[in-house]
Amino acid sequence: MDIAGLPSDILVEVTARIAGESTTPLNDIVSLRRSCKVFRDATASREVGRCMAVQREWRLHWWDKARFLSVLRRCAASGNPDASYILGLEEICNRRRKASGLRHLRRAMEHGHAVAAYTIGMIMLRDSYDVEGIEQAMGYLEGGGSALSAPRTTRGKIASVRREAASVMRRLTMSRWKTAEPTAAPCADPRCGEMEETSEGWDEADDEQRRFCSRMCRWRHEYCRFVERI
Repeated sequence: MDIAGLPSDILVEVTARIAGESTTPLNDIVSLRRSCKVFRDATASREVGRCMAVQREWRLHWWDKARFLSVLRRCAASGNPDASYILGLEEICNRRRKASGLRHLRRAMEHGHAVAAYTIGMIMLRDSYDVEGIEQAMGYLEGGGSALSAPRTTRGKIASVRREAASVMRRLTMSRWKTAEPTAAPCADPRCGEMEETSEGWDEADDEQRRFCSRMCRWRHEYCRFVERI
């Protein structure tokens, strides 16, 4: 069958699927682009950039970072949440551009990226100097994605989100966060953070659920767990 005779939307759909499912998406898309005019046009579609599995191209970060960032920017402009997420951390961790980085992270969050919402919350907890700032941070953590705002029976998902956020941050930078807890009045409850033997685990490292006296204490504990991983 003549490829040139296929409808353009079918070609775009095929190309986008390759971009999203290939283990080497960038190489495959470049090969398609060079193969013929119809695929060159298809690879230029925003849908292909939106579906590109950029998280599988980490080797470029070390071998050709300029190209890696260029790919991320094109994909982020097409609405790719993973690209926006990685760009956001690059801006914050390596370029010290917090405002720009948070814009990228929020864009990823708006596309349903729960790890971006978690990361925004952690960054805001780290940089908050008053209760109002901590409340804003907790708002992102509790309202930014289904994995974060899930009921008690599914809180184990937070551990998965934490692992992914810490993994990306470790890949991007050698810098490490301080281990200090977010600024806030110390908890007056001596039992806050203790284990409850009858409940399910907080994450993969706890066999039972921890008992917290407030949302603030819960997320302060989570912040410390996150910092431990990075």
